Amino acid sequence: MSEEDIIERLRVTPITELNLGSASLRRLIKRAGFEVLPELLDLPEKKVDDLFGWQESDAIIGLQNRYRADPVAFAASVLKKREVDTAAVERILATAKNSRRDSIQRTVAPTVSRSYFLGDGPVSLPPTPFTDALRGFEKRTKEVFEDLEDEFEDVMVYQAFEEFSTDLDELCDTFEQLFDFYSAQPRVALSLIDRHLRNAFIVYVADRARNVYNKGNLWGNFFDELNIHDSNVQSLFKQTFANHVERRGMPLYARDEETNYYFYTALLHGGLSADAWVNLWEKSILPLAKEVAAGNYGFGAEMDGHSILKELKNPESRFAPSKAVLNILEKAPNSTIAPLFEASMRVASQVESSQKDSSGYAMLSNFGLPEAAMEALRKSRERTTVTTRLRSTNSPREKRQGEQRLVYLPMASLQLDLAEGIVSIRWPQQQFPLHFATDRIDYYVDGKKELISSFDVSVGKCILKASSIAVKPQARYDIELKLMLQDEKTGEYEEASSLHQSFARSKPGCFEFIKDAKGLYRLRGRNEKIAKKRRIAYIVKDGFKIEPGQGMTAVSEYETSGDWDNTQIFIYDVEPGATGSIVNILTGEEIAVWQERYAAKIDRRRIIGETTDGIDLYGYAPCKLGTNGGLPSITIEAFDGLSALDDLDIFCTCDEQRVSIPRHVLWTDSYGKSNAARIALVPQESILFDRHIESCLIEARQKSAGGKVIFKYRFAVIPIQDFKPTTISLDFGIPVAEYSFQAVLAIDIVDTQKEAETVNIWSKYTARVLLKDEFLPLRIRSRESGKETHAKLALAAIDVKVPDKLARISKKRPVCLADALDLGPSAANFKIVAKGWRYNRAVIVMLGLEPIFFKELKQPGEHEFNLFKHASSFQQTDGSTPNNLPLTFSLIYGDDVTQDSSRPAWTEVEMLDCAQGIGILGWKLLVTSVAEHVLRFEGEPACDVYFEFKRKVGKKLVAESFVPAGSAELVLPSKVVRLLDAQKTIIVEMSPSDLFENPEREYAAKFILKR
Repeated sequence: MSEEDIIERLRVTPITELNLGSASLRRLIKRAGFEVLPELLDLPEKKVDDLFGWQESDAIIGLQNRYRADPVAFAASVLKKREVDTAAVERILATAKNSRRDSIQRTVAPTVSRSYFLGDGPVSLPPTPFTDALRGFEKRTKEVFEDLEDEFEDVMVYQAFEEFSTDLDELCDTFEQLFDFYSAQPRVALSLIDRHLRNAFIVYVADRARNVYNKGNLWGNFFDELNIHDSNVQSLFKQTFANHVERRGMPLYARDEETNYYFYTALLHGGLSADAWVNLWEKSILPLAKEVAAGNYGFGAEMDGHSILKELKNPESRFAPSKAVLNILEKAPNSTIAPLFEASMRVASQVESSQKDSSGYAMLSNFGLPEAAMEALRKSRERTTVTTRLRSTNSPREKRQGEQRLVYLPMASLQLDLAEGIVSIRWPQQQFPLHFATDRIDYYVDGKKELISSFDVSVGKCILKASSIAVKPQARYDIELKLMLQDEKTGEYEEASSLHQSFARSKPGCFEFIKDAKGLYRLRGRNEKIAKKRRIAYIVKDGFKIEPGQGMTAVSEYETSGDWDNTQIFIYDVEPGATGSIVNILTGEEIAVWQERYAAKIDRRRIIGETTDGIDLYGYAPCKLGTNGGLPSITIEAFDGLSALDDLDIFCTCDEQRVSIPRHVLWTDSYGKSNAARIALVPQESILFDRHIESCLIEARQKSAGGKVIFKYRFAVIPIQDFKPTTISLDFGIPVAEYSFQAVLAIDIVDTQKEAETVNIWSKYTARVLLKDEFLPLRIRSRESGKETHAKLALAAIDVKVPDKLARISKKRPVCLADALDLGPSAANFKIVAKGWRYNRAVIVMLGLEPIFFKELKQPGEHEFNLFKHASSFQQTDGSTPNNLPLTFSLIYGDDVTQDSSRPAWTEVEMLDCAQGIGILGWKLLVTSVAEHVLRFEGEPACDVYFEFKRKVGKKLVAESFVPAGSAELVLPSKVVRLLDAQKTIIVEMSPSDLFENPEREYAAKFILKR
């Protein structure tokens, strides 16, 4: 072969087929976007350092040096087929054989191999560093699978990926090294995997499957990476994977299709490929999330996995994915992949909310979704952004939306340390892009900063280390993680985005922690089933106790210490189907009951407060059915199917009167061990519910258990609608809100001052309170029925703190660019404090037409925004008068009722008077009594101003002038006057000046001056 042919062959040979360093280096180069080697060899060293870690950079620069020294010799060496050190392999095999003979002599029951691995192959892994790493991975994956089996009935391999979020590349590298080591005898590698690495191997295969799959090609790409071309070995590889999936009791897919059996099993256990996820996000999940948010699909602003799959698998649905993706989904029973799609919908709901935010980042919880799914989401959003930019106008808001980047973190876990009697919120280690190197994450619990964690720099990435926060017992934990970016100039940290994660009690009055395979107690998952006997720790707050029923055996009781004083921990062994209740010790009332074969969920989104007894309170909301759309709804899932739901009697008692409730079957599932079904109870569809209900009790009783109560929920309803803040004002800088509601029955109202007011039907009642107040206590009595409710209406509970300096300036004149430059960002920090939990509450702050702050404030917390962060927002547009930029605070809270529906109410107040420019609103060209030509200002400059006068043609500087702050006019230089007299056009450039009278030209505004 000629030298030209060798070089040409190097130009077209894929990097993965070259004899080029380790498999991990080849793969890393390919991931960086290089398909062939010459593209990389021509790269400057600085670019190499930017793209790769220091070790990889050194290796690549070494390759470049070899190539430059002798291109032909280098090309020939890397094109040479990779060979194995046969002598080294033989030495290892001989050692392994001797080891095997010794082990057979020492043990009576040697390790059992499957029939297709019988022979004289080695029984021990070779003594190399990569096999030490593989043993460590095997131990970890086995423990992870045991934990998952402890929590889920149908475990999928992708659920283990999160535990290896920073280690999957290393896991892949070590297996590739094993196959490289035995490249002449790949059966030996598979035999050793079968003996020693079963669990790590299925994680490796599932992970690589989702990453190498491309345009229908899975196994071809997979085996090209490993250089395995023997079809028999390929079959053995796939069979080994499937055998160990089955051995762990995990589902296998399309077993009746010999050709596609391994294909579907690998892809589904990998959590689907990136290509599949891009299609799912764009065609199915994100569009469906919009409809769920609008209330057109789902239940309680959520949609469970079974319902999502039911919609996606319907070929007539507008949310159906592509045919190729649909084919994969149809091979999987819903119960095995429902958690994957439920998690995807929760992620999509976050994306839907983040689109209203003006931040450059959107922080998301991944809810256990595989990295391939999250990366596909990022790519999908980038693609959508490009399309949006092409179609959009030049509005600032659209530009900002286009720049939003996704940052995703794992969900926190709640763990109980029984020995210490404390609970910890924990986050696993996570990797991030390198550009976060100087930034940090701030952790808040219930609005209080508890932890700061900086990013550690690693090779080509940043690592956010595992974190833990000890917490006290309470009704819920509202957690906020804030991404804080460091300003390159000032070194100060500014919030770029935030993420909310919440934990609520699974039962009123207590948390449940399940003992896992490691002996640790973890918080019970949402609707997590008890499929076998489990040990559960119930943390019960003071004044309540556990009343065990059938299937609950007491183990012990612990007194907690430290921050957990006066709280008890009860330990029970709980059987499937066990019953129990939580009882108020003082009153003897059952406040919660349960049966482990059923799970109930209440949609409380329409709640408007509570009674003084702590009962949930609802109002009236019109709907198209002519019924009360403001009532709660309930779903009940039976783990034993529709027959178990038929075994339930639903009782609804409203003020001692029986009322029937409409019910609907949402879905059923009868795959394998699963025989679940879910129904919805929908009071909103019934005309039998009065507009004023002092007490409504809904109970589900199990017929076959003698009418045993397995669920109960009590609430009250008052005859009001359209409850919202109507105006917000600032009284001496303190935000005050006026609330109103409309009576749907004639009522008498008594407030906390004992003042009574009669409100006729459809008339309004108003009350004036501080915006930061949490509740409005009222006694409401219906005149016709005499029913009476002591209500506590939930208010917006928002406090706004305006910087004093800016408030004082705004009283005299508009805050403008001069103030932004003079005072700086430190004087413009606004704080918004949200109190309590609200299902629907949001705040938008606008500077003119530009949104500078948006937050959904469902949970308590403190938030800040800086008015002067972007001083350019105050810059005056060339050739125009400065625009007014009122700083407007808008609160979205309560109901705005129309004839047959309601929507979120919107109330706003102007916090500050702001404007573009530096205080000069306009000018007039005048001649004074002493024959001076002046520009007489309308308004006064709020800072020193530097003027430059230039000829329109050629932009040549004619003259310069300076006026101090507060000046009324500018005397024109004589050169400028002469040009004006000659009918010439002058360009005036007006710049604010710094302390040293230097013009800050980046904030200049230009105008035309002529006679």
